[in-house]
Amino acid sequence: RRIPNPMSHRVRHVPFAQRRLAPLLARFRGLGPRLARWESAAVMDRIGDLESQTPVWICGMARSGSTILLHMLDALPSFTTHRYSDYPWVWTPYWWNHLYARLPLAPARKQERAHRDAIEVTPQSPEAFEEMFWMHFFSGRHDPAISQVLDGETHNEEFQRFFDQHQRKLLVIRGARRYLAKANYQLARLGYLHRLYPKARFVIPVRNPRAQVDSLIRQDDLFCRLNCEDAAVGAHMARIGHFEFGAQKRVFNMGDDRETQAIAAAFSRGDRIEAYARQWAAQYGYALQRLAHDPALADACLWIDHERLCRSPRTELARLGAHLHLDASDAQRLQEQGADQIHQAPASAFESGTLSSDETAPWTSTVWASVQEWASRPANPHYS
Repeated sequence: RRIPNPMSHRVRHVPFAQRRLAPLLARFRGLGPRLARWESAAVMDRIGDLESQTPVWICGMARSGSTILLHMLDALPSFTTHRYSDYPWVWTPYWWNHLYARLPLAPARKQERAHRDAIEVTPQSPEAFEEMFWMHFFSGRHDPAISQVLDGETHNEEFQRFFDQHQRKLLVIRGARRYLAKANYQLARLGYLHRLYPKARFVIPVRNPRAQVDSLIRQDDLFCRLNCEDAAVGAHMARIGHFEFGAQKRVFNMGDDRETQAIAAAFSRGDRIEAYARQWAAQYGYALQRLAHDPALADACLWIDHERLCRSPRTELARLGAHLHLDASDAQRLQEQGADQIHQAPASAFESGTLSSDETAPWTSTVWASVQEWASRPANPHYS
């Protein structure tokens, strides 16, 4: 009689490349950057005269509606960004995309992403992988004991050289004109990025804190459960730089050690409403302070209220198109296709959650009032 193999019934939420190949590559920490340098040298004749002058970062806190904005902008021909299929070969976008386009792959079917939030994806769908580079080139990223703020005084020549070449390689191999990225931690790096790319545009999506905190807690429940079923889930999330929820979650230090400790204490005693509400206020509050003291950076940023986007998609997408200086064709396409995406999405994709406003207000009300004022401002149609 055959003895059942318990391993055959193990739940596996992480596919092979992410479970086996990605950890192997991560073990050799210098391999990715070395391959990136070799690739850049090999294709310098193709990227040497190209400049990434007007990149776009979507940089709201997690669960702010950033993914739907990423999908909308990625659908425009002028933009390109990282895709699910790029991982784990994100360090060599030119070589990998050249090879991937020639692989005899069957057409992929859309399926709901791991967050189970009604957003369907394929290997060609956009995804956030940029954080891997920040973790490599800047020590102490996601260490709660270290301020995560990178301002205009920050200098890292090695990163700047790599990052600029990486963007140009993506643009060339994809035939696009502008680099696009969703990056949940860039609120702490607005000053640094604006110094590197003075003509960059930043989109800051935000939700009513009651809804956003509720969504974060739901995702924390989901990913903690998935990690209990398959420990590779948390390990994968940590490798690609997602520490917002799940077994690997960490407090994000916005330069205020006392507030960071208060958030950590709330998590430790199991009060996730307070913890996430404080984190929401810390991240968006820091951005408000930076913009209040830097008019040029303020002009480069556009706040998008997710609820307002859902109520009036064409109006909000027109603001977005003007802020990004899209040409008439892309601006019209963004409004039409983006509005259709919102109207066709199931109601669950825009649910407001079950928390009452009173549960988050002690920590978020002041910041939320300022955010709403910023989110009602017209877009700046000119570069500073």
